[in-house]
Amino acid sequence: MIVTITPENFRTELLDASRQKTIAVFFYADQLPECQPMGQQLEQLIGLANPMVTLARVDVADPQLQSLAVQLGLQALPAVVIFKNGQPADALMGPQDPAAVENMLAKYLPKEDDTLFAEGQQLLQNGDAGAAYAVLKKAQQLAPQRYEISTALADACVQSARLDEAQAVLESIPNVYQDSAYQQVKSALDLAQQASDSPEIRALEAQLALEPDNSQLKQDLAIQYSQTGRKQEALEMLFTILSRDLNFGEARKTYLDILATMGSDPLVSKFRKKLYTLLY
Repeated sequence: MIVTITPENFRTELLDASRQKTIAVFFYADQLPECQPMGQQLEQLIGLANPMVTLARVDVADPQLQSLAVQLGLQALPAVVIFKNGQPADALMGPQDPAAVENMLAKYLPKEDDTLFAEGQQLLQNGDAGAAYAVLKKAQQLAPQRYEISTALADACVQSARLDEAQAVLESIPNVYQDSAYQQVKSALDLAQQASDSPEIRALEAQLALEPDNSQLKQDLAIQYSQTGRKQEALEMLFTILSRDLNFGEARKTYLDILATMGSDPLVSKFRKKLYTLLY
């Protein structure tokens, strides 16, 4: 987030806001060209939608804002002052090497795993479990000892019907980290595992074991898998049908319908490519 500080919003956008998140206050004057490089670098590093740090721009050409620079003891422009909890916490004054600015901000900018974790949680809240899975998987690879990320990944696995992987992720979390969020995901997994093994599915699987080349049985079983959230298994079964006969029954339509329900799940790209290899 980037805001412009004025005498009217100084308290709310700077002092009060710094009690909720870090504020990087950039002091500049348009008539000083040496201010421009630092300003551009801060905008690039912090960005418009940073959940952890806000860039607040202060034009000291405004006489009412010059007193702020004086109170902070600024002796040169450009300058960047880090505010936390209503107080200055760090500062750089005068023209700086880009590395100096980057090193100072690195202490306050979120790490990549923090950003990915927040993004994954938001995707889960939005109901896009497939996309959340891809994001949280990367976050876990970056920070394998952050078990809150592992718990969220297991949740994404359950919601995207990756039940075996959800089980493995949950089993990797030590007892001491098995909090209420863990217990909630574990319960959801137990219910999903029960639902994914219905009497109808077991009956079709038994029939298919006796007639392994029966495409109609495969199609019926794939539909049952899809309805219980086992979409990857459904797609794999439908693909075995299409590999033999692209025009069998409703197999291709069902395959595409399942993909259409999976949003940004990385499996969508994988299974679309598999179908294209048959079509072209």
